[in-house]
Amino acid sequence: MRTMVASIFAIVITASAVAMPSTALEGGRGEAVIRSGGAEGLRYLVTASRCADRLSTEWRHQDGSLAALEEVELADGRWTRYRLRRANVGQDLRAERRGDVVTIIDASRPDRGPARLTARGTLLAGPELVSFLQARLAELRAGRSLEFQYLLADRGTAIGFIARGRLHGEDIEVALEASSALVRPFLPATTFRFSPDGVLRQVVGRMLPVLGDARSQKALDGVLKMSGPQSTCNKKSLS
Repeated sequence: MRTMVASIFAIVITASAVAMPSTALEGGRGEAVIRSGGAEGLRYLVTASRCADRLSTEWRHQDGSLAALEEVELADGRWTRYRLRRANVGQDLRAERRGDVVTIIDASRPDRGPARLTARGTLLAGPELVSFLQARLAELRAGRSLEFQYLLADRGTAIGFIARGRLHGEDIEVALEASSALVRPFLPATTFRFSPDGVLRQVVGRMLPVLGDARSQKALDGVLKMSGPQSTCNKKSLS
């Protein structure tokens, strides 16, 4: 049982969810340094952007080639379309939300049929997570905890998380942990640090890129440091 749970939740909240992956709502740039997985010192250049109701995060190698990206499109305050692409392992996942039903398609595995799950409560996906936390920093500063579900498209499921804040000087640090005591021991700790005005400064934990191939992936932990907000809006879509 423990082995099964560990394999299911080996890759969870990632720094794209920085999307984790975005800084302030305008977007920004940063650099991630890997600290585990036999790839210590590996660096990625990260660009987070918001263009109208589309949030995206791109992770690139030092030579500029794409390593990974996440995108969500929002409507009426919640996501309706999501994409996760990891170029180095040939992974390309799409999710669409209609009402309370989420359909996930693995475009890189045409032999697989779509996965479906029911969206309950607050279900977040990819870069939407940072915007969700930014909008509720006052609550977190006041000592309130936040509960939500987070989409794991590559696992065809969603799991519950609790966010708790604590002051770090003038900044606020937000720690995420699984709602379930059964799952909690198998999840890597992930923390976000925001400036007093809500700009994302740093993420420590699971990064979006992976090593390996489509069938056997190796997760990477590290530190993502974001610079100040800047305009990164363009008109491309999830198609």
